[in-house]
Amino acid sequence: MSELKELSWEVQETVQPLPFEALERRAVRRRHRRQALTGAGVVAAVTIAVLAAVLPLGNVIGTEKHPASMPLDQAAEQVIHDKRAGAFGIAYGTPTRWAAVWAVSQPGYTWKSAAVLSRDGVRATAPVRKNPYVVVRDGDEALALSMPTSMKGSDPTWAQSVMVRLTDQGRTEKRLRWAPPTTEFGAGDVLMAYGTLRALNPETGVLREVKIPGIDNAYEPFRDRTGRWWMVAAKSSGVGNIYWTDDSGKTWGHSVISAGRTNGGLGVSPDGKTLVVIPGSKPREPQDMVPLRLSTDRGEHWTTVATRDSPYLQSPVAFDNGTGLALYQGKERELLRPGAGASFTPPTDLGELRAVGDFVYGMQYGGNQAITSTNHGKTWTHFEPR
Repeated sequence: MSELKELSWEVQETVQPLPFEALERRAVRRRHRRQALTGAGVVAAVTIAVLAAVLPLGNVIGTEKHPASMPLDQAAEQVIHDKRAGAFGIAYGTPTRWAAVWAVSQPGYTWKSAAVLSRDGVRATAPVRKNPYVVVRDGDEALALSMPTSMKGSDPTWAQSVMVRLTDQGRTEKRLRWAPPTTEFGAGDVLMAYGTLRALNPETGVLREVKIPGIDNAYEPFRDRTGRWWMVAAKSSGVGNIYWTDDSGKTWGHSVISAGRTNGGLGVSPDGKTLVVIPGSKPREPQDMVPLRLSTDRGEHWTTVATRDSPYLQSPVAFDNGTGLALYQGKERELLRPGAGASFTPPTDLGELRAVGDFVYGMQYGGNQAITSTNHGKTWTHFEPR
């Protein structure tokens, strides 16, 4: 299981749909974080979304029935409840609607994977496959996707790619369909990125690459309630910028996060007014000091609320009340609270943060539990998403 966790990544409104392209980069990032945190006597929690392929069309689960009465996919249940299995990612649509992925290693460096979807107490599973799943937030829903191994239309794994949903009409599935790259996307599309930006249409199953002129790396896309999409983007390993579009990619605005620094982290509140930013590192200076910045007017003005060494500061999230959170895992672990006052002490096994409105969550490092908070990080609850 440790080999797969080395390839870990994070999930929020959207996720990386294609881990194969980013395995090497993720592993390097994971090693750098481990080296930094080990030196400080702490460890960073990270997540990976891994999952499977084609789902049987007849296994439909409706919310009008009690979960215990639903037919079970025994193969998926065996993976999910295998004592060797690990939970590698979770995405929430609301505090009571989530999707999580489980995987167990097999001889020959192969994996069996399955997924759990839960909607207001009703549970469904996705069947066992080899190819990775990702879990995705789409508004107040959580989806599980089995992805192709590349975005080439000739890739035969498209035939094994599928989207699984658990709605108020029951459990449904739709095969993913390739489409040529585009510079624009639909108003109902969900953006996903780790490096390459992609758009998924949940109604049609169309998945396509989205190209922003002058940009070849995109991260952390987030859609606020106004319909604006935000993300961090750059040209190769160039200076990180905040990018946004209000018209589905027809036009883009952008601003530099911090001159001379690559990449960076961005948290956006649901109303789009509060932004929390952590600039990336300077080239060849991976352990320099970085500012934690807060804006309450959609990025027009910024305030530096704290400064910490860069390898340990991560996971910015933002709330509608003009405050946010960021996780610091240095010598003294802190849950920094830009705009809200003194920091909290986070759980020792909490690594990364995600937020759905005021609900905050992350995956446990070194374990199989999700960790959640309903009061902006003051107190936390653990549970296994099986």
